[in-house]
Amino acid sequence: MMDRYCIRKCIYSLLLCIGLVAGANAQEFRFTTTVSSNTVMMDEPFQIQFMLENGTNVSSFTPPSFKDFDVLQGPSQMQGQSIFNGRRSEYYALTYTLQPKHVGNFTIAGAQARVNGNMVKSNPVLIEVKKGNTQAMQPSPGPASGYPPHRAQQGGDDLPEGVLKKGEDVTEKLRKNIFLKVDVDKTNLYEGDQITATYKLYTRLPTNSSVTKVPAFKGFSAKDIELPNPPQATEERVNGVPYKVFTIRKTLLFPLQSGALELDPVEVDNQVRLVKVVSNNNKKNRSHDPFEDFFNDPAFKDPFFDDFFNRPEVEYQDVPYKIQSNPIKITVKPLPVDGRPLSFNGAVGKFNMTATVDKTSLSTDEALTLKVVVSGEGNVNLLNSPKIDIPSGFEKYDPKVTDDIEKNSNPLSGSRTFEYVLMPQEAGDHTIPAVEFSFFDPASNGFKTLRSTPFVIHISQGKRIKQDKQDFSVGKNELVKNDTGILTWTKQQSWLIRSPWFYILLLLPLLVVAGIVVYKRRADYKTTNAALLKHRYANKVALKRLELAARYLKDGKDKSFYEETSRAVWGYLSNKLKIPMADLSKQLVQDKLSARQINGSNTNNLFELIDNCEMALYAPAHNNHKMQGTYEQAVNVISNLEDALKN
Repeated sequence: MMDRYCIRKCIYSLLLCIGLVAGANAQEFRFTTTVSSNTVMMDEPFQIQFMLENGTNVSSFTPPSFKDFDVLQGPSQMQGQSIFNGRRSEYYALTYTLQPKHVGNFTIAGAQARVNGNMVKSNPVLIEVKKGNTQAMQPSPGPASGYPPHRAQQGGDDLPEGVLKKGEDVTEKLRKNIFLKVDVDKTNLYEGDQITATYKLYTRLPTNSSVTKVPAFKGFSAKDIELPNPPQATEERVNGVPYKVFTIRKTLLFPLQSGALELDPVEVDNQVRLVKVVSNNNKKNRSHDPFEDFFNDPAFKDPFFDDFFNRPEVEYQDVPYKIQSNPIKITVKPLPVDGRPLSFNGAVGKFNMTATVDKTSLSTDEALTLKVVVSGEGNVNLLNSPKIDIPSGFEKYDPKVTDDIEKNSNPLSGSRTFEYVLMPQEAGDHTIPAVEFSFFDPASNGFKTLRSTPFVIHISQGKRIKQDKQDFSVGKNELVKNDTGILTWTKQQSWLIRSPWFYILLLLPLLVVAGIVVYKRRADYKTTNAALLKHRYANKVALKRLELAARYLKDGKDKSFYEETSRAVWGYLSNKLKIPMADLSKQLVQDKLSARQINGSNTNNLFELIDNCEMALYAPAHNNHKMQGTYEQAVNVISNLEDALKN
């Protein structure tokens, strides 16, 4: 019963996780079936795996029928994510361990899943079962057999590794079943020689793992091997115990210095799912299981699931577990000094070399290309350009370097091409010496040198004339002698008081003050003059306005007439008495006139005229006769005041 509920919850959690995580991923979707071997012996267990990559909205999963096989273990869940070439993908897999019941050829149909509303199906696989030595293939007892015992034999301590037994130490269980390991093909090598480091994760437990720290490879030049995406599990036995192995990183390393170097450890965070056995007599409680309806789906009516439902009640525990690999000491020997060729420039491995020129006859107007190709196995990506002795009749430019390195080759192999562009400077026959390339071969523990044949080049005179280079030899150019004696210095400086600028600057403030005074007086004169002009022509301005008032009178526009008449009177008083328009009032006008000894009829007539105009403006009543009288009164008042103010 425990196994039944274990399977039910395992499948349900798997579908839930697939739906959540896969919904956040829009990468290419794949649903595949793989087996550990297509040909197996009778009674030989093998694994079949159904993998969903980048699935979205996965709502159901139906495994195929295993009627011709016994299910020894499974389904075991595996999930994870990987980032490869900048692309992130997520995957989930269900793995079963099967054992054939019969000899013959069998086709296991693909599993079905509903992804994003669509029913998808993985590929079927063909299994060929042959007769085998039953005695030889019988698994040895105990967990060291590599596969869990047949479920018919289960009981007591024969539980899968993912089950946490009563009283079992969790830390010890994790330590035994999950660890990291670094494989290196050598730990003692020469500088520049290749070493291959492979970082692997070994596990016997369902875990979701992520790499949190990768090694820096200080002192090495590193080139990573591209790994399958998503990572594919393999199986290895450690001390006779089978483990699922995931390769985390595989790197080709080339030491750049001699001495004791160290490969840093890699760190991985794991979320390990363990199963705890709670009880074995809670079958009656299953009616309250919220997943009951889900597992009543016809898709789970397969006898395989019925068998697993008869397992004890269990519960799950996700345990975080951080692990790291051990650092690896690498001893790097310096390259031998004895017998080192002059043309050696750091190449380590096993190489071939070819050197060719694109033409052997050309003019001084053309360019010659010398191509040197170094190919083989070793630190191809670190090769330096061979030393080329170019005759003085050529001008050499820096070579163009092109790499052609085989992808995922181990040992690293490929070629590096150096193209030298040479410009002939003078006509004639010239010989380019043989190109020489030396490398250190770790296999033979010695240096080897490769040479090409020399190149004879015939150069004819072109349009371009060689320009003689400047001769800097002895006697051709003379350098000016440095004068190391004490020089005579004279101080060329005069007093400021002797400069005309001193007096200009001295008078400048006075000139500024004088300018301000002149400007102020000129402004005051203009203001005074304007007041005088207004005073002088006040009578004419008033009479001019009265002429306009007369036209309004003639047109019968009483309001305009009184406005213009009033404006003529007040304007005359403002200009004549020098009172700003804003300050004009009857009292101020009377005071000004009194001060000028003007009283009596003139003053009375003036204020009567002003009152008439104001009364007519605020209480209009058209009376042409009255308007005529007001006009005549205005002319008389202004004329009398003009005469009186002149005295």
